[in-house]
Amino acid sequence: MTTINHEERGASSPIAAYLSVPDAAAYLGVHPSLVYKEIRAGRLRAVKIGAKVIRISREALEAYTAAQSTGAN
Repeated sequence: MTTINHEERGASSPIAAYLSVPDAAAYLGVHPSLVYKEIRAGRLRAVKIGAKVIRISREALEAYTAAQSTGAN
């Protein structure tokens, strides 16, 4: 998986096509439990692979951050 440099992240910084929950949480600057909560609530789209592996696409993460910045749910 691609490592995210948190100091240099921004709108144009490259991130992996799919992120794990801890990586997505680090990118957003929140605790992983909030990412799980947003996935359960349907506000953040994720893909479940197998019984335990959850991945969040870059597009879903960008859509979530755009919705949060506009105040949409």
